[in-house]
Amino acid sequence: MKIKRPMPPDDMPAFAPAKEVWDWLKLTILNPDHKIFNPDHKHLLPQHWGDIAIVWAECGYKRGGKTVIGTTEKVMFNAGGWKKERQEAQMVEWFGFVPNFLITLSASFCRDHSDVEFCALVEHELYHIAHAKNEFGMPKYSRDTGKPILAIQSHDVEEFVGVVRRYGASQDDIQRLIDAAMQKPEVSRVALRHACGTCSSLRIA
Repeated sequence: MKIKRPMPPDDMPAFAPAKEVWDWLKLTILNPDHKIFNPDHKHLLPQHWGDIAIVWAECGYKRGGKTVIGTTEKVMFNAGGWKKERQEAQMVEWFGFVPNFLITLSASFCRDHSDVEFCALVEHELYHIAHAKNEFGMPKYSRDTGKPILAIQSHDVEEFVGVVRRYGASQDDIQRLIDAAMQKPEVSRVALRHACGTCSSLRIA
């Protein structure tokens, strides 16, 4: 049975909860019995489904000359006074709980683009919610619950390969990858690991 993919509301405010997108993900991409299931997200167990929420934004925003159409973030609140309580109250009003991770999608992009482009965007953001690794590069699990510990990760080769495997890549993506591979490395791998703050934080996480 085909499950119709969710669309943003027609009378879209600046932001709106997108519970229907998360419900759709649980029936499709996160469902082992569905034909578009992706095992790359197997660490997002049903026990974690209360950790993640999705919100529509009316449109994208500009950053570095480009339009951002999706983000994934670890939910953090401003401390002090009513700020934290106000922000938590907004989450409870939208979702009925306070999520640990929040995915934001551009409603205008999702409304105007194809099912494949919508799926690619959503999975692109899902890949940011990764199974955390310990100092030895092994998956981390909670000592209390045994569940995978989740963390935000920057895009990497696995994310690129995963999205391209499922949805393809533009000719421009492929050509840029070929051009980069043909060039002499600009920085040695050892120097890069020592210079990169993300790599350093992952080694000691």
